[in-house]
Amino acid sequence: MKQFTIIYLLLFGMILSGCDSPPKGMVLVSSGNFTMGSNKVDTNQHALKVGLNKPWYADESPSLKLYLKDFYIDKYEVTRLQYYIFCQATDHKPPRTWGGEKFPDGTENYPVSYVNFYDAAAYAAWVEKRLPTEAEWEKTARGPDHYIYPWGNEFIFLGGNVSPSAKKKQGRGLKSVGSFPQGVSFYGTYDMIGNVWEWVWDYYLPYPNSKRIWQEKEKKQLVVRGMSYLGVGHFSKEEYEKVITLKSRASYREQLNPLSRKKDVGFRCAKDKRTLYEKIFVKKLPKKV
Repeated sequence: MKQFTIIYLLLFGMILSGCDSPPKGMVLVSSGNFTMGSNKVDTNQHALKVGLNKPWYADESPSLKLYLKDFYIDKYEVTRLQYYIFCQATDHKPPRTWGGEKFPDGTENYPVSYVNFYDAAAYAAWVEKRLPTEAEWEKTARGPDHYIYPWGNEFIFLGGNVSPSAKKKQGRGLKSVGSFPQGVSFYGTYDMIGNVWEWVWDYYLPYPNSKRIWQEKEKKQLVVRGMSYLGVGHFSKEEYEKVITLKSRASYREQLNPLSRKKDVGFRCAKDKRTLYEKIFVKKLPKKV
């Protein structure tokens, strides 16, 4: 009888705690405290001197101390094949560069691009997921040790698909997701830096107590994260490496009109973690037909 009681308590504990595996293709990011952003200052105004439109760190400060619940996030950026299946099933318009309804042969594992925020959100809803919040994205990229880059605190060009030279505006071109294992994050996500910028579920707004002056039009923009394969401009070799090193930081923020469809912008999805108790006893509303 005692053995049965122990087994029962263990099973019940699993139900309450939700000790189940992540959904296919996703990883678990555990709940806990997280520091978002940076308190550094571009004291020499380097970014403005080289022609960029904002000082380094200006929109990332002051840092925020947050608590995030458990959530799941896609291991890889959403691919062209995945997006094609969505378009076929829903009659959603495919990216215009496909030259028809399907992507070019041999590129099925490239991240989908030329999708705006609403395209990305529609796909996420169709697969019963959502876009990650900006905080979720950054926590995933930085890990529990608060790394500067997903892989650590030192920049390496093989950490992600970013352009290694100012002479190559198109960089290496898009690559299949997961092609840069050196850049995998603590939680097991790939391409958090490079390949395509990623839409997140947040407006481009100042952090609390920010000293940067925000233009009204900026507040209507949304955030994209994660750098892309394209070059960052024409600089000397030394300046180029400095700019791409700073733009590739996991806390770096960029803004974009939610209607924009660009060749170097895609997305990945997130999902709330539901405990086994919720899965078993909390009924979900049926999908709209």
